[in-house]
Amino acid sequence: MNFTTLKFISERLTKSNKRKKFLNFTLYVSLFSVMLGCMALILSLAILDGFDKSLHDNAVKFTSHITINSLNREPLPDIYGTISKLKNEFPQIKAVEPVCEREGLVKSKSLTEGVSVRGIYPELNLSGLKDFITTGEFKFSDSMAREIIISDRLARKLEVALGDEIVVITIKSSTFNNIPEPRIDKFKIVATYNSGMVQYDDILIFVPYDRALKLFEMPMYSASNYQIMLSDMHQSPLLVDSIEAFLRYPYFGLTVFNYHSSIFSWIEIQKKPIPLVLGLISIVAVLNIITSLLITIVEKTSTIGILRALGLNRGKIIRIFLYKGLSIGLKGTLSGLFLAYLFCYFQQKYGFIRLKGEIYFLDVLPVEIVAEHYIIVGLLSMALTIIATIIPAMTASKIAPLKAIQFK
Repeated sequence: MNFTTLKFISERLTKSNKRKKFLNFTLYVSLFSVMLGCMALILSLAILDGFDKSLHDNAVKFTSHITINSLNREPLPDIYGTISKLKNEFPQIKAVEPVCEREGLVKSKSLTEGVSVRGIYPELNLSGLKDFITTGEFKFSDSMAREIIISDRLARKLEVALGDEIVVITIKSSTFNNIPEPRIDKFKIVATYNSGMVQYDDILIFVPYDRALKLFEMPMYSASNYQIMLSDMHQSPLLVDSIEAFLRYPYFGLTVFNYHSSIFSWIEIQKKPIPLVLGLISIVAVLNIITSLLITIVEKTSTIGILRALGLNRGKIIRIFLYKGLSIGLKGTLSGLFLAYLFCYFQQKYGFIRLKGEIYFLDVLPVEIVAEHYIIVGLLSMALTIIATIIPAMTASKIAPLKAIQFK
Protein backbone atom coordinates (compact mmCIF):
# COMPACT_ATOMS: atom_id res chain seq x y z
CA MET A 1 0.00 0.00 0.00
CA ASN A 2 1.59 3.25 -1.15
CA PHE A 3 1.47 6.55 0.74
CA THR A 4 -1.35 8.06 -1.38
CA THR A 5 -3.62 5.09 -0.67
CA LEU A 6 -2.66 5.16 3.02
CA LYS A 7 -3.53 8.87 3.24
CA PHE A 8 -6.85 8.42 1.41
CA ILE A 9 -8.01 5.54 3.62
CA SER A 10 -6.89 7.30 6.79
CA GLU A 11 -8.72 10.54 5.91
CA ARG A 12 -11.92 8.72 4.93
CA LEU A 13 -11.81 6.45 7.97
CA THR A 14 -11.53 9.32 10.45
CA LYS A 15 -14.13 11.55 8.81
CA SER A 16 -17.64 11.83 10.27
CA ASN A 17 -20.70 11.62 8.08
CA LYS A 18 -23.01 14.59 7.80
CA ARG A 19 -25.23 13.39 10.65
CA LYS A 20 -22.39 12.73 13.08
CA LYS A 21 -19.94 15.56 13.53
CA PHE A 22 -18.67 14.48 16.93
CA LEU A 23 -15.65 12.61 15.52
CA ASN A 24 -14.44 15.67 13.62
CA PHE A 25 -14.87 17.73 16.77
CA THR A 26 -12.67 15.36 18.82
CA LEU A 27 -9.94 15.42 16.17
CA TYR A 28 -9.94 19.24 16.13
CA VAL A 29 -9.78 19.29 19.92
CA SER A 30 -6.75 16.99 19.79
CA LEU A 31 -5.00 19.20 17.24
CA PHE A 32 -5.78 22.35 19.26
CA SER A 33 -4.50 20.68 22.44
CA VAL A 34 -1.15 19.79 20.87
CA MET A 35 -0.85 23.31 19.46
CA LEU A 36 -1.66 24.87 22.84
CA GLY A 37 0.76 22.57 24.68
CA CYS A 38 3.68 23.39 22.37
CA MET A 39 2.89 27.09 22.42
CA ALA A 40 2.66 27.21 26.23
CA LEU A 41 5.93 25.34 26.67
CA ILE A 42 7.83 27.50 24.16
CA LEU A 43 6.48 30.73 25.64
CA SER A 44 7.38 29.70 29.19
CA LEU A 45 10.96 28.93 28.10
CA ALA A 46 11.17 32.15 26.04
CA ILE A 47 9.94 34.32 28.91
CA LEU A 48 12.18 32.66 31.50
CA ASP A 49 15.23 33.00 29.25
CA GLY A 50 14.20 36.57 28.48
CA PHE A 51 14.01 37.43 32.17
CA ASP A 52 17.31 35.67 32.85
CA LYS A 53 19.17 37.51 30.07
CA SER A 54 17.53 40.89 30.74
CA LEU A 55 18.11 40.76 34.47
CA HIS A 56 21.76 39.74 34.02
CA ASP A 57 22.27 42.53 31.48
CA ASN A 58 20.34 45.15 33.44
CA ALA A 59 21.92 44.25 36.77
CA VAL A 60 25.17 45.88 35.64
CA LYS A 61 23.63 48.92 33.94
CA PHE A 62 24.44 51.28 36.80
CA THR A 63 26.70 49.10 38.87
CA SER A 64 29.48 46.71 37.86
CA HIS A 65 30.70 43.16 38.25
CA ILE A 66 32.60 44.21 41.39
CA THR A 67 32.17 47.36 43.47
CA ILE A 68 34.99 48.38 45.83
CA ASN A 69 33.69 50.53 48.70
CA SER A 70 35.14 52.22 51.77
CA LEU A 71 34.38 50.30 54.97
CA ASN A 72 34.05 53.50 57.02
CA ARG A 73 32.45 55.56 54.19
CA GLU A 74 35.55 57.79 54.11
CA PRO A 75 36.78 58.99 50.68
CA LEU A 76 39.17 56.60 48.96
CA PRO A 77 42.33 58.52 47.91
CA ASP A 78 44.56 58.46 44.81
CA ILE A 79 42.07 57.20 42.23
CA TYR A 80 44.53 57.06 39.34
CA GLY A 81 47.18 55.20 41.36
CA THR A 82 44.59 52.68 42.60
CA ILE A 83 43.22 52.08 39.10
CA SER A 84 46.73 51.51 37.74
CA LYS A 85 47.60 49.03 40.52
CA LEU A 86 44.38 47.06 40.03
CA LYS A 87 44.86 46.73 36.27
CA ASN A 88 48.49 45.66 36.65
CA GLU A 89 47.76 43.11 39.38
CA PHE A 90 44.59 41.50 37.98
CA PRO A 91 44.53 40.73 34.24
CA GLN A 92 40.88 39.63 34.55
CA ILE A 93 39.91 43.29 35.01
CA LYS A 94 38.68 44.88 31.81
CA ALA A 95 38.00 48.39 33.10
CA VAL A 96 37.80 50.43 36.32
CA GLU A 97 35.72 53.54 36.92
CA PRO A 98 35.99 55.83 39.98
CA VAL A 99 32.62 56.96 41.32
CA CYS A 100 31.78 59.85 43.61
CA GLU A 101 28.34 59.20 45.09
CA ARG A 102 26.14 60.32 47.97
CA GLU A 103 22.47 60.36 48.97
CA GLY A 104 20.59 63.60 48.62
CA LEU A 105 17.44 65.39 47.58
CA VAL A 106 16.47 66.93 44.27
CA LYS A 107 13.94 69.75 44.23
CA SER A 108 11.88 71.36 41.49
CA LYS A 109 9.12 73.96 41.73
CA SER A 110 6.51 71.24 42.23
CA LEU A 111 8.18 68.37 44.12
CA THR A 112 11.12 67.16 46.20
CA GLU A 113 12.46 63.60 45.72
CA GLY A 114 15.11 61.50 47.44
CA VAL A 115 17.93 60.54 45.05
CA SER A 116 21.43 59.20 44.81
CA VAL A 117 23.76 61.82 43.33
CA ARG A 118 26.60 60.26 41.32
CA GLY A 119 29.60 62.11 39.97
CA ILE A 120 31.05 60.59 36.80
CA TYR A 121 33.58 61.16 34.07
CA PRO A 122 31.55 60.46 30.89
CA GLU A 123 34.67 59.20 29.07
CA LEU A 124 35.31 56.61 31.83
CA ASN A 125 31.70 55.57 32.42
CA LEU A 126 31.13 51.80 32.35
CA SER A 127 27.38 51.67 32.93
CA GLY A 128 26.38 52.14 29.31
CA LEU A 129 24.44 55.28 30.25
CA LYS A 130 25.19 56.70 26.81
CA ASP A 131 22.99 54.02 25.23
CA PHE A 132 20.01 54.97 27.42
CA ILE A 133 19.98 58.69 26.65
CA THR A 134 16.57 59.76 25.28
CA THR A 135 16.97 63.55 25.08
CA GLY A 136 20.11 65.66 25.00
CA GLU A 137 23.68 64.29 24.84
CA PHE A 138 25.76 62.20 27.20
CA LYS A 139 28.37 64.82 28.00
CA PHE A 140 29.09 67.80 30.22
CA SER A 141 30.62 71.07 29.05
CA ASP A 142 33.42 70.66 31.66
CA SER A 143 34.15 68.75 34.87
CA MET A 144 32.98 71.65 37.07
CA ALA A 145 29.81 72.49 35.13
CA ARG A 146 26.52 72.81 36.99
CA GLU A 147 24.88 70.30 34.66
CA ILE A 148 22.88 67.19 35.43
CA ILE A 149 21.46 64.05 33.76
CA ILE A 150 18.24 62.61 35.19
CA SER A 151 15.83 59.83 34.16
CA ASP A 152 12.63 60.32 32.19
CA ARG A 153 10.66 58.92 35.14
CA LEU A 154 12.18 61.40 37.55
CA ALA A 155 11.65 64.26 35.07
CA ARG A 156 7.94 63.41 34.87
CA LYS A 157 7.67 63.31 38.66
CA LEU A 158 9.44 66.66 39.04
CA GLU A 159 7.55 68.13 36.06
CA VAL A 160 10.75 69.34 34.43
CA ALA A 161 12.27 69.00 30.96
CA LEU A 162 15.53 69.47 29.08
CA GLY A 163 17.03 72.88 29.84
CA ASP A 164 15.19 73.39 33.15
CA GLU A 165 17.04 73.95 36.41
CA ILE A 166 16.66 71.88 39.58
CA VAL A 167 18.19 72.15 43.06
CA VAL A 168 20.33 69.34 44.53
CA ILE A 169 20.70 69.11 48.32
CA THR A 170 23.22 66.86 50.12
CA ILE A 171 24.61 66.66 53.65
CA LYS A 172 28.18 67.73 54.42
CA SER A 173 30.39 64.72 55.24
CA SER A 174 31.90 66.21 58.42
CA THR A 175 29.65 68.46 60.50
CA PHE A 176 30.15 70.59 63.60
CA ASN A 177 28.82 68.95 66.80
CA ASN A 178 27.10 66.29 64.61
CA ILE A 179 24.57 68.84 63.42
CA PRO A 180 23.63 68.10 59.79
CA GLU A 181 24.81 70.86 57.47
CA PRO A 182 23.19 70.87 54.03
CA ARG A 183 25.07 71.55 50.82
CA ILE A 184 22.92 73.10 48.08
CA ASP A 185 23.63 73.68 44.42
CA LYS A 186 21.59 74.40 41.30
CA PHE A 187 21.99 72.34 38.12
CA LYS A 188 20.74 72.57 34.55
CA ILE A 189 19.27 69.42 32.93
CA VAL A 190 21.36 68.62 29.84
CA ALA A 191 20.07 65.09 29.14
CA THR A 192 17.53 62.49 30.26
CA TYR A 193 17.79 58.70 30.15
CA ASN A 194 15.60 55.61 30.36
CA SER A 195 17.27 52.34 31.39
CA GLY A 196 14.12 50.26 31.85
CA MET A 197 15.17 49.36 35.42
CA VAL A 198 12.80 51.23 37.72
CA GLN A 199 14.93 50.93 40.85
CA TYR A 200 17.68 52.86 39.05
CA ASP A 201 15.53 55.30 37.09
CA ASP A 202 13.72 56.45 40.22
CA ILE A 203 16.80 57.57 42.14
CA LEU A 204 20.01 57.93 40.08
CA ILE A 205 21.10 61.35 38.84
CA PHE A 206 24.48 62.17 37.29
CA VAL A 207 26.67 65.27 37.61
CA PRO A 208 30.28 66.07 36.55
CA TYR A 209 32.83 64.31 38.78
CA ASP A 210 34.75 67.34 40.02
CA ARG A 211 31.51 69.25 40.69
CA ALA A 212 30.34 66.30 42.82
CA LEU A 213 33.61 66.36 44.79
CA LYS A 214 33.05 70.02 45.57
CA LEU A 215 29.38 69.49 46.41
CA PHE A 216 30.26 66.66 48.82
CA GLU A 217 33.38 68.48 50.09
CA MET A 218 35.58 65.50 49.26
CA PRO A 219 39.34 65.78 48.50
CA MET A 220 40.48 66.02 44.90
CA TYR A 221 41.36 62.70 43.19
CA SER A 222 39.28 60.74 45.71
CA ALA A 223 36.31 58.42 45.19
CA SER A 224 33.37 56.97 47.07
CA ASN A 225 33.86 53.61 45.35
CA TYR A 226 35.32 51.92 42.29
CA GLN A 227 33.26 50.12 39.66
CA ILE A 228 35.17 47.17 38.17
CA MET A 229 34.20 45.32 35.00
CA LEU A 230 35.66 41.87 34.31
CA SER A 231 36.11 39.85 31.16
CA ASP A 232 33.70 37.30 32.68
CA MET A 233 31.04 38.37 35.18
CA HIS A 234 30.95 34.91 36.77
CA GLN A 235 34.56 35.31 37.96
CA SER A 236 33.51 38.08 40.35
CA PRO A 237 32.73 35.90 43.44
CA LEU A 238 36.24 34.38 43.28
CA LEU A 239 38.11 37.58 42.42
CA VAL A 240 36.51 39.94 44.96
CA ASP A 241 38.35 38.35 47.92
CA SER A 242 41.70 38.65 46.15
CA ILE A 243 41.09 42.34 45.42
CA GLU A 244 40.14 42.98 49.06
CA ALA A 245 43.33 41.28 50.26
CA PHE A 246 45.40 43.26 47.77
CA LEU A 247 43.97 46.71 48.62
CA ARG A 248 43.49 45.98 52.37
CA TYR A 249 41.56 48.09 54.89
CA PRO A 250 39.39 50.16 54.45
CA TYR A 251 38.61 48.69 51.04
CA PHE A 252 35.94 45.99 50.79
CA GLY A 253 34.17 44.56 47.77
CA LEU A 254 30.70 43.43 46.75
CA THR A 255 29.76 41.62 43.55
CA VAL A 256 26.77 42.15 41.31
CA PHE A 257 25.38 38.91 42.77
CA ASN A 258 25.50 40.42 46.27
CA TYR A 259 23.68 43.56 45.17
CA HIS A 260 20.99 41.69 43.24
CA SER A 261 20.80 38.36 45.06
CA SER A 262 16.99 38.56 45.32
CA ILE A 263 16.63 39.06 41.55
CA PHE A 264 18.88 36.14 40.61
CA SER A 265 17.34 33.86 43.26
CA TRP A 266 13.86 34.71 41.99
CA ILE A 267 14.62 33.82 38.38
CA GLU A 268 16.42 30.58 39.34
CA ILE A 269 13.41 29.49 41.39
CA GLN A 270 11.13 30.13 38.41
CA LYS A 271 13.30 28.33 35.83
CA LYS A 272 12.97 24.85 37.37
CA PRO A 273 9.27 24.16 38.07
CA ILE A 274 7.48 26.25 35.44
CA PRO A 275 8.63 24.28 32.31
CA LEU A 276 7.75 21.03 34.11
CA VAL A 277 4.30 22.24 35.09
CA LEU A 278 3.52 23.64 31.64
CA GLY A 279 5.00 20.51 30.07
CA LEU A 280 2.03 18.63 31.55
CA ILE A 281 -0.12 20.46 29.01
CA SER A 282 1.71 18.56 26.25
CA ILE A 283 1.05 15.27 28.00
CA VAL A 284 -2.66 16.12 28.30
CA ALA A 285 -2.62 17.03 24.60
CA VAL A 286 -1.34 13.63 23.50
CA LEU A 287 -3.86 11.94 25.78
CA ASN A 288 -6.49 13.76 23.75
CA ILE A 289 -5.04 12.12 20.63
CA ILE A 290 -5.50 8.71 22.26
CA THR A 291 -9.09 9.61 23.14
CA SER A 292 -9.98 10.86 19.67
CA LEU A 293 -8.47 7.82 17.94
CA LEU A 294 -10.22 5.44 20.32
CA ILE A 295 -13.51 7.22 19.55
CA THR A 296 -12.69 6.76 15.87
CA ILE A 297 -12.22 3.04 16.43
CA VAL A 298 -15.58 2.74 18.23
CA GLU A 299 -17.45 4.73 15.58
CA LYS A 300 -15.71 3.06 12.63
CA THR A 301 -15.45 -0.51 13.91
CA SER A 302 -17.58 -1.94 11.11
CA THR A 303 -15.54 -0.03 8.51
CA ILE A 304 -12.32 -1.42 10.00
CA GLY A 305 -13.83 -4.89 9.78
CA ILE A 306 -14.64 -4.41 6.10
CA LEU A 307 -11.06 -3.24 5.43
CA ARG A 308 -9.74 -6.34 7.21
CA ALA A 309 -12.09 -8.54 5.17
CA LEU A 310 -10.83 -6.88 1.96
CA GLY A 311 -7.31 -8.00 2.78
CA LEU A 312 -5.70 -5.27 4.90
CA ASN A 313 -3.50 -6.97 7.46
CA ARG A 314 -2.81 -5.78 11.01
CA GLY A 315 0.35 -3.92 9.96
CA LYS A 316 -1.53 -1.81 7.42
CA ILE A 317 -4.28 -0.98 9.93
CA ILE A 318 -1.57 0.15 12.37
CA ARG A 319 -0.01 2.31 9.67
CA ILE A 320 -3.38 3.97 8.90
CA PHE A 321 -3.87 5.04 12.52
CA LEU A 322 -0.21 5.99 12.95
CA TYR A 323 -0.54 8.26 9.94
CA LYS A 324 -3.61 9.97 11.38
CA GLY A 325 -2.05 10.38 14.83
CA LEU A 326 1.20 11.75 13.40
CA SER A 327 -0.75 14.07 11.11
CA ILE A 328 -2.57 15.57 14.10
CA GLY A 329 0.66 15.79 16.11
CA LEU A 330 2.65 17.38 13.29
CA LYS A 331 0.00 19.98 12.43
CA GLY A 332 -0.53 20.85 16.08
CA THR A 333 3.21 21.03 16.82
CA LEU A 334 4.06 23.22 13.82
CA SER A 335 1.09 25.51 14.51
CA GLY A 336 2.08 25.89 18.17
CA LEU A 337 5.72 26.61 17.34
CA PHE A 338 4.75 29.11 14.66
CA LEU A 339 2.31 31.00 16.89
CA ALA A 340 4.84 31.06 19.72
CA TYR A 341 7.47 32.46 17.36
CA LEU A 342 5.08 35.16 16.12
CA PHE A 343 4.25 36.17 19.69
CA CYS A 344 7.95 36.38 20.65
CA TYR A 345 8.87 38.29 17.50
CA PHE A 346 6.19 40.96 17.94
CA GLN A 347 6.84 41.22 21.69
CA GLN A 348 10.55 41.80 21.04
CA LYS A 349 9.81 44.37 18.34
CA TYR A 350 6.88 46.29 19.84
CA GLY A 351 6.79 45.31 23.55
CA PHE A 352 2.97 45.30 23.62
CA ILE A 353 2.85 43.47 26.96
CA ARG A 354 3.91 45.84 29.73
CA LEU A 355 4.90 45.05 33.30
CA LYS A 356 4.91 46.95 36.57
CA GLY A 357 8.56 47.82 36.96
CA GLU A 358 8.20 48.22 40.72
CA ILE A 359 7.37 44.50 40.99
CA TYR A 360 9.13 42.79 38.09
CA PHE A 361 12.23 45.07 37.82
CA LEU A 362 11.44 45.54 34.09
CA ASP A 363 8.68 47.54 32.44
CA VAL A 364 8.36 45.35 29.31
CA LEU A 365 7.88 41.57 29.25
CA PRO A 366 11.21 40.15 27.97
CA VAL A 367 11.28 37.16 25.63
CA GLU A 368 14.21 35.35 24.06
CA ILE A 369 13.97 33.40 20.78
CA VAL A 370 16.22 30.34 21.11
CA ALA A 371 16.34 27.84 18.23
CA GLU A 372 17.18 24.95 20.56
CA HIS A 373 13.88 25.44 22.40
CA TYR A 374 11.88 25.00 19.19
CA ILE A 375 13.83 21.91 18.16
CA ILE A 376 13.60 20.22 21.57
CA VAL A 377 9.90 20.99 22.10
CA GLY A 378 9.06 19.93 18.55
CA LEU A 379 10.90 16.60 18.85
CA LEU A 380 9.44 15.96 22.31
CA SER A 381 5.92 16.67 21.06
CA MET A 382 6.30 14.30 18.11
CA ALA A 383 7.83 11.57 20.31
CA LEU A 384 4.87 11.78 22.71
CA THR A 385 2.49 11.74 19.72
CA ILE A 386 4.03 8.51 18.39
CA ILE A 387 3.75 6.87 21.82
CA ALA A 388 0.14 8.03 22.18
CA THR A 389 -0.81 6.80 18.70
CA ILE A 390 0.56 3.28 19.16
CA ILE A 391 -2.09 2.37 21.76
CA PRO A 392 -5.22 2.94 19.60
CA ALA A 393 -3.40 1.67 16.49
CA MET A 394 -2.66 -1.65 18.18
CA THR A 395 -6.25 -1.79 19.47
CA ALA A 396 -7.66 -1.26 15.95
CA SER A 397 -5.37 -3.91 14.47
CA LYS A 398 -6.72 -6.57 16.86
CA ILE A 399 -10.35 -6.20 15.72
CA ALA A 400 -11.67 -9.44 14.20
CA PRO A 401 -13.27 -8.85 10.76
CA LEU A 402 -16.46 -10.86 11.37
CA LYS A 403 -17.23 -9.34 14.78
CA ALA A 404 -16.42 -5.87 13.48
CA ILE A 405 -18.84 -6.13 10.57
CA GLN A 406 -21.59 -7.28 12.96
CA PHE A 407 -20.75 -4.45 15.46
CA LYS A 408 -23.38 -1.75 15.87
